[in-house]
Amino acid sequence: MSRPTFLRASRVAAALCLSGLLAACGDDLEPTPGDELEPTDGTHISHVSNADGSITTTVNATDSSVWIGLDLDEGAQVPSDADALWDVSFNRYHIRSRGGVNGTGGVEVAVVSGQDFAALTQAPASGYAVDKDDGEDEGADPDTVFEANGAWYSYDVSTHKLTPRALVYVVRTDSGAFFKVKMESYYDDAGTPAMLKLRWSKLTSPTGGAAVDEAPSEGISPAASR
Repeated sequence: MSRPTFLRASRVAAALCLSGLLAACGDDLEPTPGDELEPTDGTHISHVSNADGSITTTVNATDSSVWIGLDLDEGAQVPSDADALWDVSFNRYHIRSRGGVNGTGGVEVAVVSGQDFAALTQAPASGYAVDKDDGEDEGADPDTVFEANGAWYSYDVSTHKLTPRALVYVVRTDSGAFFKVKMESYYDDAGTPAMLKLRWSKLTSPTGGAAVDEAPSEGISPAASR
């Protein structure tokens, strides 16, 4: 065999070997959801990256006249205008998504109860909803998914304190990606209200399955001044 022929044969063999190795690796080469997230802080939002690939974000939503927008796809604070690229936005204890009555992004949210945040790795196939106009309930605020069926928090009338419920929200963003979001707290270490802390991470897309569980029954809403 001539030298050029030998080299060509060697390269083909090497290519086939590499192809076999890649096929053998399979799932090991797939990126883990959340690995690509590189969030950036804003004027009212700060992030901490966790060891499991999730993000813990603190939102300063203390100004009742301002909505703070968060783009989950980029992990960045953005304007909360209806046509800006936000997925969820925050104002005091209110949380809205940019779909339905609250924007043109087509963002949808599913509520998952009774499941550990870390254990949820794939988005549910169904159970998604969008923010709606105010229905037959107390107050005149739109019925957002985060505040429907008792809301993301429970309210203690004796202490006037909000406590996050054990719920995980799956958000289908304006780009069609899926993220899990869990509200961690409403107060900072000093007890300041509307310093919302949430943990979130990217999920793999759904491949089928049953609808998600219903959220808990309706609870008592806090006073509007809170």
